Amino acid sequence: MTPSPKALKLNRLRQDKRKRDSIALIVLTALGLAATSLIVQLFLFLAYAQLARKPAPSLVQLNNGEAINVQAMGSLERDPAVIQRFVTDSLILLMSWHNNLPAGRDDYGNLGEPLKDPGIEVTGGNGERRRITTSAFQASFTFSEGFRQELVQLLAEMTPEAVFTGKVQSLLMFQAVTQPKLIEPGKWSLSVVGYLVQSKTGSADTQRIPFNKEVIVRAVDTPSLPGGGELASPLETAISGIRQAGLEIELMRDLEPSAPVAPSPAPQPRTQEDS
Repeated sequence: MTPSPKALKLNRLRQDKRKRDSIALIVLTALGLAATSLIVQLFLFLAYAQLARKPAPSLVQLNNGEAINVQAMGSLERDPAVIQRFVTDSLILLMSWHNNLPAGRDDYGNLGEPLKDPGIEVTGGNGERRRITTSAFQASFTFSEGFRQELVQLLAEMTPEAVFTGKVQSLLMFQAVTQPKLIEPGKWSLSVVGYLVQSKTGSADTQRIPFNKEVIVRAVDTPSLPGGGELASPLETAISGIRQAGLEIELMRDLEPSAPVAPSPAPQPRTQEDS
């Protein structure tokens, strides 16, 4: 039986109403989601605004309980004092020779008795096997790898064998260290003026050797120790400690005699008790 025109019209009206109801439901759902999103964004904006008003943290507490001052810096920025300290500490470890290992600390933080340094055997530039001090070997890792091998060979030729018997000692002294001069982002140049004092045990005679160098330093990333340091070897721990400044010596060469050097005092090197 064919539906009457009136029934067909009623069916169309019902279908139109269902469509309008569906559209209205979709619109209401979209409005609800938009309102929720607006509320969330408003909450995030207020949180960010409150965070921006807070002063940046200026202290960080280390694992040993020591608190240090910090400041926000770019990945290629370094404080001039940090650069100077890194260079002087590295060169003192590299060029100050004696027959004692750096004093270690026990579980209570007390310094132990220094042990005799057996030295590290390396190959000199002439192919002979010679020894350099352990501290010099560790300090060589503050230099770029392309320069380090040549440096180790030179140290092997310079280090007297009598150092390891305690008959000869060498100490690097600084007279002036210039402010770091920016060469390019993440790279600096500075000059060091000083001398090496070599002496024989039991003798008042000393030999002073000028040590005037231009040092090129660049910023590098310092990788973390494996296992947070618990799985690191003593050598890895020592190398990581002297590279914590995030710096590396790219080049060291003789300072030109005519190069001006400001007579500012060099920063005092850290002693074993400070390290």
